[in-house]
Amino acid sequence: MFQDVDETLRAVLTADVPIRKNEVDIAFERPTRDWSSRLSRPTLNLFLADIRERVDLKDEVDIITRDETGKAVRQRPPKRVDLAYLVSAWTTEPDDEHRILARVLASMYRQSIISPDLLRGELTNFRQPIMARVPEPDQALKGQDLWGALGNDLHASLTWTWTVPLDVFKPSVGPLVRTAEIRVGPTGQPTDVALVYVGGRVHAKGDRTAPVAGARVRVLGTAFEAVSDAAGQFSFRNLPAGSYQWRVEPSGGKARDHKVVVPAADYDIEV
Repeated sequence: MFQDVDETLRAVLTADVPIRKNEVDIAFERPTRDWSSRLSRPTLNLFLADIRERVDLKDEVDIITRDETGKAVRQRPPKRVDLAYLVSAWTTEPDDEHRILARVLASMYRQSIISPDLLRGELTNFRQPIMARVPEPDQALKGQDLWGALGNDLHASLTWTWTVPLDVFKPSVGPLVRTAEIRVGPTGQPTDVALVYVGGRVHAKGDRTAPVAGARVRVLGTAFEAVSDAAGQFSFRNLPAGSYQWRVEPSGGKARDHKVVVPAADYDIEV
């Protein structure tokens, strides 16, 4: 996924600085002495020098969605990770180097939330925004230490930190809750009335994965009535246990009656 961040970085710099291909190359290699000695064109290097979790953005609340069959999909939110890039410009003339760094730094200050149209790869799939910032001096990478570790001469550099989601948890799919039963009665007496939560789906005939939206479902002889949603789901709360005649009226289709016993294991209806 980090390669998608690299490509997004390239897209941001190309669009905002702007950087043209025939003027300055963009590289992500380690800027060692051997690497810099082989350069033949002005190059902007963005070396990923540090990775750590952004703990102040930690989110432990599960995300619950529905799949195409109506089952609940539970997934822990992604981790938020800070990627710190060491940014340096490599040219034969100091004036060119300083000009590139100034333009890039100005662009870095303009970025806070990365525009969705510049995101690349998996970054387009996340709900969380992709954020960028120029860190405070005490949080910036220590260039004098890094250049020694990289085996290269001390070089002017900037720190650019991007906060990105990292999906590390697998989703878990739970069964669709179709029925729940509550029994009520006078205090201290045996329960004598069962109220049932009923949840079902309206689907196309012969295809349980094809939901039918906008179908009106009525329990004849009662006030219970519902309309299926985009996933074909409908529900009734506190329907007394018993045997009923349900009428299903698909939008623009012929109404059909179904005999349904409540409670039951399945309330799905095909039309």
